[in-house]
Amino acid sequence: MDTNYGMEIVRATEIAALTAARYQGLGNHRQLLNYARGAIAKTLNRLKIDGVVINDRFPGVPDIDPMPATLGSGGPTMDVMAIALEAHHSAAAGGNNATSYAVIAPSGIIQKVPNLSMYKIVVGPEVGSVVDINQPPVVNVKRVARALGKYTENVTVCMLDHARHKSLIKEVRQCGARIKLIDEGELSGCLSAITGEKTDIYLGYGYAPEGTFVAAAINCLGGYFEGKIFYENDRDRESATAFGITDFDKIFKVQDLIGSREVALAATGVTDGEFLEGVRFTANGAVTSSFIARAETKTYRKLETRHFFDYKPVF
Repeated sequence: MDTNYGMEIVRATEIAALTAARYQGLGNHRQLLNYARGAIAKTLNRLKIDGVVINDRFPGVPDIDPMPATLGSGGPTMDVMAIALEAHHSAAAGGNNATSYAVIAPSGIIQKVPNLSMYKIVVGPEVGSVVDINQPPVVNVKRVARALGKYTENVTVCMLDHARHKSLIKEVRQCGARIKLIDEGELSGCLSAITGEKTDIYLGYGYAPEGTFVAAAINCLGGYFEGKIFYENDRDRESATAFGITDFDKIFKVQDLIGSREVALAATGVTDGEFLEGVRFTANGAVTSSFIARAETKTYRKLETRHFFDYKPVF
């Protein structure tokens, strides 16, 4: 891509994060999500692209405002994936890991996936492909420990604190590894594992659209990912077939979800999390913490941006 779209889409994640942060902790998660979705769509619409929105997590969900099918003011045809506010329940409750994300790539590079559950295993580049999603979690934790030169007891495993992870949590605890449980925000946990800053491995169920974001992040930063879609019934299989998925035992890897290095991503924290700090309001504005990465050049940036509302209000 001739344009560094990461620097363009981060403006959208910043505006979405600033918008969401104003309503943080007020208890209305649907309203909070709708405000963030409106803000990110409005800002992305300023890009000089013919953008197609793909892999939305809330298509047709009652009381959730739809994302527009297309975005941009005209230009090259691009696919855009916008997660206006991950962990919106947590944000509404004043919790952690609420973040705004966006991914952009030329048309056809980001795999379209059904809005179904996906089991994921994510590690950083120092670990690489030694993990295997079909192996028990104890085996994978020990392989990660060996790759990092750590004792098993010093490996940190991040996963969502969900009821369906009860047996998974028990298995990891039995091998002695440290566990970091988070209520929401699987992408924060995955990015933390990719960078190795607070986590060594991410395990557990999330959603397939988020898997495409993880694949984009690994394309930019390195690391390794495997994901397997969980089908509960024939309707789920029919949904997958509509997206061209016919192998229901398929293990998805980065190359299956992101077909080129022509991809960029951005993220901005709303509340403090495993990967980014949240919005901090000041007397005359706010401070945001963002992350931008570009696969073509393997460059990434962490930005602290100071917004002065007296000069240019953003709401």
